[in-house]
Amino acid sequence: MSVTIEVRAEAYKTKPRSVSQAKQYEQCPHAYFLTRIAREAELQAAWLAQGVAVHAAAEAWEKSGRQMALDDAQAEFGRVYTRMANEALEAEPDEEGWQASGPYPGFTDLERRWSIGKAQVESYVDWYKTHPEETVWKSADGVPAIEQRFDVTLDGVHVIGFIDQVIEHPKHGPLVRDIKTGQIPAMTDTFQLDTYGLALQEQHGLECSAGDYWSGKTGRPSRVRRLGSAAEVVDRFKAMDEGVKAGDFSPSPAPEICQRCPVRRSCRYDAS
Repeated sequence: MSVTIEVRAEAYKTKPRSVSQAKQYEQCPHAYFLTRIAREAELQAAWLAQGVAVHAAAEAWEKSGRQMALDDAQAEFGRVYTRMANEALEAEPDEEGWQASGPYPGFTDLERRWSIGKAQVESYVDWYKTHPEETVWKSADGVPAIEQRFDVTLDGVHVIGFIDQVIEHPKHGPLVRDIKTGQIPAMTDTFQLDTYGLALQEQHGLECSAGDYWSGKTGRPSRVRRLGSAAEVVDRFKAMDEGVKAGDFSPSPAPEICQRCPVRRSCRYDAS
C-alpha cells in the first residue's frame, strides 16, 4: 500500500461506524477497502441522485409541518436532483462510467428518474395527507424526529447515523421508518431498523419494538417488522469493527454482488 493509503487505513481503525459501513463490509470487505480507504473512482448511478433528492423533498415537507404545497416539495426534489446530476456528470462525462438500471443505460436512466422521483414525492405527500394519524415523534426538546441524528457507543464501538423518521404509529407505537426509493430489504433483513431502534433507546430512552420502510415504488409503507435483539446489532458492529482494525479486507466475489459494485472497475476480483 502507498503511504497515503496506509495513513487512511490507520485512521479508519478509530473512525465512527455506521449501518452503511457495516453492511458494505459484511458484503465484501475488499469493496469497503477500495471505496473508503483506497478511494478508487466509483461508477456513477442515477438512482443515487434520485434517492437523495426524494429524501430532501420529504424532509422539507415534514419540517414545514406538512403544510408545504406539493409543487414546492417537487421543486425541492428538482433542485437537489439537478445539482447532484450535474456534479456526477462533471465527475464522469462518459456514459461508460455510469451504472445501467436494467435495460436503461446511465444517461437514459438519469433522464427517466427525474419523472420517477417527482412521482414518488407526490406519492409521499399523498400518503401522509390521507393518513394524518401517522404523526412524527418529537424528542424531549420538542424537535420532530426527521433525519434524527444519533451518536452512540455500543459495547465500545462508536456508531453514528441518521434515522429518516420516527413515527407515532396508532397501532405499533413509536416506529422507526426509513424511506426507500428503490428495492426494500427482505423481511429477514432488519439490521438497519434494529440499529435505529437501539439508538433511540440508548440516546432518548425510547422503547421502540417495530420498524418499516416507506416505499417509493408502492407509495406506501412496507409491512411492519418486529425489531431484533440488541445483542445481534452489537455483535455485527463489533465483528465489522474488529475486521477493519485487523486490516482484514478479503474479497467476496459473487456475480450478484459485483454487478452492483461501484468500484468493480478497480477490482481484480470482479466476478460480474
